[in-house]
Amino acid sequence: MTENERRRFLKTVGLVAGGTLAASAGCSLKPGPGRSMEALTRACRGVHNFLTTPFLPDGELDVEGLRRNVAHHAERHPRDMSIVVTCNLGELFSLDLEEHQAAGRAAVEGARGKMPVIQGVAGGYQLTLEMARNAERAGVDALMLFAPPYGSPTARGVYEYMHRVATAVRMGVFVNMWHGYAVAVEDYWAQVIGELAGLPNVIGFQDSSGGVEVGHSLGSLVPDRFLWIARGEGHAVKALPAGARAYTAAVACLAPAACRKFWQYGTAGNLVEMKRILEQRIAPMAAVRSLRPGYSAAAIKVALETVGRAGGPTRPPMGQVAAEDRPRIEAIVKRHAET
Repeated sequence: MTENERRRFLKTVGLVAGGTLAASAGCSLKPGPGRSMEALTRACRGVHNFLTTPFLPDGELDVEGLRRNVAHHAERHPRDMSIVVTCNLGELFSLDLEEHQAAGRAAVEGARGKMPVIQGVAGGYQLTLEMARNAERAGVDALMLFAPPYGSPTARGVYEYMHRVATAVRMGVFVNMWHGYAVAVEDYWAQVIGELAGLPNVIGFQDSSGGVEVGHSLGSLVPDRFLWIARGEGHAVKALPAGARAYTAAVACLAPAACRKFWQYGTAGNLVEMKRILEQRIAPMAAVRSLRPGYSAAAIKVALETVGRAGGPTRPPMGQVAAEDRPRIEAIVKRHAET
């Protein structure tokens, strides 16, 4: 998208001259008393530490284990880090509503106000609404709002879904992109995100495009007004130097200092040091996830148990770590995890 095309697009969707989708929805949300969305946006810059959800051996939610896991980071690594719970790595789709709220409350208690807590919400419309309200009751700082699992081939459909959820709460909201249609990703999602940015509590987005077009299309909103979050280190190498100010990390629970360094070099545009940290300190730890297909969350849980934190089994459809692979994971952890 050229600069002239971008300006025409922003004018069309309302960032310059008033929204078309937002006008029909009647935006009237105001942030809660004493809440500064600008301060929350700034606080959420840095590493977004996507935590697994610990379960007890019988498969029940390990509320105390989650609280301790979050407290570990609040005590040792609170700078430039946000805690993210109940997203894909956190087995969101295996939780019921009571467990979802309990997980949010445990994360808030563990963080003790030292770092932002973000909670994933997703599913059917009514279910997502209830999750969002429960997260607000639990004291979570912001939502990670996933697009509807059944999708929409039009930007308007996804916009209305996200708009209604975002206006049902007064907490911060990050839009989590998803795309599965034969549409131009940058046009589709830039329209949705650009319109949602008119809501005072929608403060950023997690970019799953793998590129920089959507972030660039938002113009002056990024990076000061709106937080652009890269998805994983591979995307962060491109997006952080281009204006993203946060990124998601699956192994930040095991290598938080390395992830923070990687982020610092990225926002400074130092690709050489970014890649060095990635190759020497992050990728070796992340290798636990690729030992076998389906180990994304399960291997992280075994690794956490190796360093004395809560892990436990996964729930279906997530796979479990085979007994013969546990020693391999433990060896990787002993060599590469930070203590």
